[in-house]
Parts: sequence; C-alpha cells; structure tokens
Amino acid sequence: MLGEPLQIGTQTVRNRIVFPAHLTNAAEANRPSPQHAAYYAARAAGGAGLIIVEEQAIDRPYEKAVHGLDPAVVPGYRAITEAVHAHGAVVLAQIGHNGAQSSSLYSRTPVEAPGPIPDPMFREVPVALDDVGIARIVAGFATVARHCVAGGFDGVEIQGSQASVVRQFLSPLTNRRDDRWADGVLFLREVLTAVRAELGDRVLGVRLQGDEGLDGGLTAADAARVATRIADLVDVVNTAVGVATATLPLIEPPMGVPAGYAEPVPNAVRAALRGTGIPVIGVGRYTTSEQARRALETGACDLVGIVRGQIADPAFATKALRGDRVRRCIGCNQECIAAVGLNRRLGCVVNPDAGRESVPVAPARSRRRVLVVGGGPAGLAAAAEAAERGHDVHLVERSDRLGGQLAIAAAAPERRELAFAVADLAHRCRDAGVRVWLRHVSTDGRCSDPCCSPAEHIIVATGARPDPPSGTIDVSDVLTGTASPSGRVLVVDDLGGPAAPSVAELLAQRGAQVRLVTSGMVAAEGLGPLLERERWRRRAAALGIELLTDRVLLDGAILHHPTGTVEPLDADVVVHAGPHVPDELDLDGVRVGDVLAPRDAAAAIREGTDAARAIR
Repeated sequence: MLGEPLQIGTQTVRNRIVFPAHLTNAAEANRPSPQHAAYYAARAAGGAGLIIVEEQAIDRPYEKAVHGLDPAVVPGYRAITEAVHAHGAVVLAQIGHNGAQSSSLYSRTPVEAPGPIPDPMFREVPVALDDVGIARIVAGFATVARHCVAGGFDGVEIQGSQASVVRQFLSPLTNRRDDRWADGVLFLREVLTAVRAELGDRVLGVRLQGDEGLDGGLTAADAARVATRIADLVDVVNTAVGVATATLPLIEPPMGVPAGYAEPVPNAVRAALRGTGIPVIGVGRYTTSEQARRALETGACDLVGIVRGQIADPAFATKALRGDRVRRCIGCNQECIAAVGLNRRLGCVVNPDAGRESVPVAPARSRRRVLVVGGGPAGLAAAAEAAERGHDVHLVERSDRLGGQLAIAAAAPERRELAFAVADLAHRCRDAGVRVWLRHVSTDGRCSDPCCSPAEHIIVATGARPDPPSGTIDVSDVLTGTASPSGRVLVVDDLGGPAAPSVAELLAQRGAQVRLVTSGMVAAEGLGPLLERERWRRRAAALGIELLTDRVLLDGAILHHPTGTVEPLDADVVVHAGPHVPDELDLDGVRVGDVLAPRDAAAAIREGTDAARAIR
C-alpha cells in the first residue's frame, strides 16, 4: 500500500510518502535560494510522492522567512518546481501567516491576531484584527497563491496549524471574539475561497491543528469538525499536533517518543471525511518503512508525512518501497529543530549533506589506500564515505566495539536511539567493503598487527577522553558499568547537554538519592533546544531528583556563586559531566572529530565525511 498511487484533486501522486512543510532557514534576501531547489529535489529524487515546500509567509514572522507577497519570489519558485518535477514528484507550497506567533522586533510593526492575547513564547500583545485587517490578510493569501501558480507549483497548502493565524482563529484559547469572526471556520473558508479562485483546478490543501495539548484547546474532534465544514473547498487535509510555542515538543518530539503518537488526529479526520474522497495525511515521528506501512494498514491515514526521516535519508522513500535499510533519524533534534530555532540553516547529525545539497561533491580521481584510526562516529563516517568513493579502506579501533562516545551515551535512559546512528554507519562500512580491525592500535601508519598495507592517506579519529576532577567519577564510567555509584550521589553538570541529566536519571532509577548540580540558572538547560527538557523534568520529578542551580563544584564543597555561600557536598559519590580532552596518538594524518576539538556527533560525522571526500 505504501507504494500505491493516489489521486489528490487533479494530481496523481506516485506513492503514499509525503515530505511535509518545515522550516529550513535557507532563504536568501527572503527569497527562495538554490539551496531550496537542491534540498527539495534530493527528496524528490529519493522517491517521495508529494513534497510540500516550507511556509511562504504573508507577514514577516522571522528573519529568514520567504516573503511570498514579493513578486521577486517567482523565479525561485520556478527553480524549485522544475527541480522537483524533473524527478516525478508532485509539489505544493505551504502558505501561512503567523499571527501572534511573531515578533515586532524583526518586522518593526505590531503583530496581528484575532484578539489581544499574547503568545506564551513571544509575549507580545497583538493588535486585534478588524474587518479591514482580515480582508487584507485574506487577499494576501490569494496573492501568494497567485505567485505560486506563476512559479509552477501543482497547488498550495494553507497553514492552519502550529504557528498560524488560522489556528488562532479556530482555537477557543486565542479567539474570544463576540462578532461573526468568533466562528473561526468562517475565516478559514474566506481564505480557502480566495485561494481557490487563484488556483483554478490545482490542488488546494489545508493543514489542520488537531490536539493543541492545552486545557481548553483544540482537539482531534475539533479538527474533524472543521474538516467536514471545509470539505467542499479542499482536495487534501494534512494534520498536526502541538502548538509551536507552549507545546512545541508535541510537534517535533525527541527520541523516546514512539512512532504514531499523533495518529488519533488523522484517524478522527479520516473518519469524518469518509465518503468524500478527500485523502488525509498523518504525521507522527515515522522513521522506518515498517512504521509508515503500519500507519496506512491500520487506517490511520491515507498518506504518511515523514519529515525528519527524509532529512536523515533523502532516499527514504525509494529504500522503503524496495525494503532496503534506511538511514534512521535518531530524534536528537540537534541540527534540525534546534539549529533552525537558533537561526541557523537546517542540518542533520546523521546526514552531513542535509542543508548543503547545493554544494557539489567532486568524485574521487583514483583508488587510494586509506587507514582510519578510531571507530567512533568520525572514524566510521570517514571510512564509509571513503570506501563508497572507491578507496581501499581499513579501520582500526583499539576497543572491542565500534561507536565511541556515541555508543556509550546510548546506554542512558531515553537515549538508546543514538545506537541507530552507530549501527547505520557500521552497516555502510560493511556494505562498502571497509575492513574493520577491533582491538588494534596504530602508531605509525600501520596496525599493531600486520593487517594493513602501508596507507597513502591516514585519517585520525581517536576521539577524546574524560578528564574529571580529582575525587569524582566521569559519567561515561557509569554508562559503561565501570562504576556503579549508590547512596547519596551528586551529579555535577559542567556541560549543559544530555550527559548529566541522563546519568542522574539512570542512577535514580537504580535507587540512588540523586542531586543534580549545575552552574547554570536552569537545570538541564541544554535539553531545551532539543525539546527534551519538559519530558526529562517530569521524569526527574517522579524519581525525586533534586535540582540545584547557580552552583560550582569546589574541592570538597559547592559554591553558590550568586551569594558566595559555600555548601557541603553532602554526598557519598560525585559523578561529573565535563569537557573531554583530545585522545592524541603520535600519528601523522588528518584529524577529525573530537581528537581535533571535542564537540558533538554532528561535527564528528561531518568532518569524517569531508576528510574522506578530500581524498582524490
């Protein structure tokens, strides 16, 4: 069923796999860029049936939005649609207005919304739209649709979910009007009618908000009710959960959240639209072909929306339909959601080409003998890439397993999906013919046993090692089982990322009395951009983990730095999460990953890949 074509209005999509709209921050001067065309073309070439290009903005909600009202966007639209059509996919553009979920700091004009109710993230009181303002916004939707038609899109999708003025009109939490616009569906129908007049027989879709995740907010039943009231105007209905402020983790949930978590929404909408012939798109953190097939077979939806899975592997659709292994999204949110939230271009930890598809990769000119020293993510990425480019590659690893710090981190609660990245890299190495030697050390360009020929190119990826303060245990020793602290345990977080919170949770699960200490103003602050902090805080509270902020570890004591108060450790064991130091060998070669500078898996995989591509 996953590979079956489906009629959507006047268009036929070749399969049931959708690449839904999401932000990329790839705009240049608020216009589509060559990166946009390359990015979407890669997923079309990878087999996706339907591609929905990111929001074309009517307002000016953020710095790198595409301003769809500007006629100068049309050439960029043509570049996108021609690139996608060349690979056989249907392509729509999403059109949206962010309403209260915007900031006047960027636009220098007041934000507008159904009423003067500030958004919990932006905290700015909007101007309540009057009839004139509503008519202007409706006309803006039509203008952008006209530009999309001129740009060659097969249709458009109206953004009525997440960060959307449409959702704000539909939700009782944000629409408290007492005029005719109190019926938010009336506003949506005005938008759809105006857009349909511009589209003609092209596809018109809408993405409806389902469960806002807030008391008194929109539910799946509301999405079903709205869908029935607009069924005469639309060709396809997409769905969503969560609000792009208060319940953002529901939209792009982190690792640990099961596939299909959002299925009640498309289920309800599909039931309400039964007999209309209008297909429904469901989303819900699908990262494997099996999960996508199950969603269709159980009747949860007619098409499956897969964003992060196709960011991680642009060929997801083709591989899924053939039954091949896909490169799995690990739900870390580090280079996609977090990066975009920090105003950087979208990327991916496991796919270093995401966000730079427009950068050409030169082929290797000749076959070389390559030695990769170190089997962590940097070394595995380097070995896989080099072998796939035709080189003769040997990888040596001193320990008895691959994966380095990434494999160790996967032992923590809610972090097991990190192991998928290691496994997928290892499979790439195996399939490309890399010869892997465990329990070997190289010090002079040869293995300690005569297993390799002299190498023409050496890539050093020996990683980094912990350097904990005297009298403390490093978090990695807990995760590997080298140390098993119990009793009163103080976990000191000098990193701010997942390491300390994960180990604190693990020890609390084992019965320890755990306190987490951080020098930051907020505990587990590094989990915030990853959308993991809310879930972790709830689990920590249930386990009785005490959180201490604004504190620094001293020799045998704790300093509360805002007041200068020195507090006793009051702990049987101190577990430390802090910066590592490069694990150097006396070995010539190109250094990549943590041995160059201890950072994260994204840097390691990207640098390993680039080092392999530099071998000609």
